[in-house]
Amino acid sequence: MNRPIVSSAGLVALCVVLASCDGQRVAGGTTETENMATARVIEVDSILSPWNHPGFTTTVGTLRLDSTSVDFSRAGPAGGAIAVETMDSVALPFRIVYWDASARLGRIQVRLDPWLQRSGTRFRLRWDRTDSTRSDSARVWSGISDSQRLALTSVLVSDFEQGSLVSLLPQAGVWTTSSGSPATIGDPSVVPADSGRSGHALHISYSAAIQNGYAYVGVSLGGSRNLRSLDSIEFWARGPKTIVTFAFDHQGTTDVKAWTPRYPDSTWKRFSIRPADLDTATGNGGNVGWTGVRDSVTTLCFFVVQGTDLWLDDVRLYGVDRDDLR
Repeated sequence: MNRPIVSSAGLVALCVVLASCDGQRVAGGTTETENMATARVIEVDSILSPWNHPGFTTTVGTLRLDSTSVDFSRAGPAGGAIAVETMDSVALPFRIVYWDASARLGRIQVRLDPWLQRSGTRFRLRWDRTDSTRSDSARVWSGISDSQRLALTSVLVSDFEQGSLVSLLPQAGVWTTSSGSPATIGDPSVVPADSGRSGHALHISYSAAIQNGYAYVGVSLGGSRNLRSLDSIEFWARGPKTIVTFAFDHQGTTDVKAWTPRYPDSTWKRFSIRPADLDTATGNGGNVGWTGVRDSVTTLCFFVVQGTDLWLDDVRLYGVDRDDLR
């Protein structure tokens, strides 16, 4: 489920309609005047979780928008009328991560200098600027270190350095295996990575022929998650003669997924999968393609066939943050 602008506690932000801007009517207590509103005020506390509150360092906050927070009919098909500014009408750098006017869903990242991070500080989101699109990724991230940007825009699922099958996600899941006859798979374990790689990795042994049963190892995201902003998933893998089909899975009353195969071998390789890399929807095996599952992913799954062993390490999601997985 996509969420409105929220704090780490999941509370709706104080997006009180103050006024229609530039001399337009103030939003009052009637439907007519409220519908004239072209701005909302946002409390910075509502978008800065404890993990993203560096104090005296510039950071980037995320606005998760839906029909309760923006009038999408007035913001333009690509969000071209959107602007972000201080309460004194000074423009703030922002970037549109995605904008889906038909679904009334959007995401914006806003650059927040230290003075804007003080508790109680407010700024304004507007959707009446029709002259140009102000989304500017370069200005948003200027001067922010690579390590801080990685922390703000990715989530490490597991690196197995704790010697545990419990993930590092905010809603921690446990790596588990499953199979359907005649395929078989053993319990996962954490072992030395070996083969030229330091640290530890996850290992499974299995027996699974192509198109004859199934076997997989996976980890729950702790709920149904909106991953529309996802840039990619990255992982390291090795496994002689193994075919790994990675899937974003929705396990519920229906089991649907979006997947794509990869081909590790006896040496460690890094794999990066973007939404565009996933197979188109076919219905086969519940494959509905990325657009069919992106709003409600529950599980990350690695299906295996051929070979007998698979090792996985350093599984990371890019383009999401920790609040997306709470």
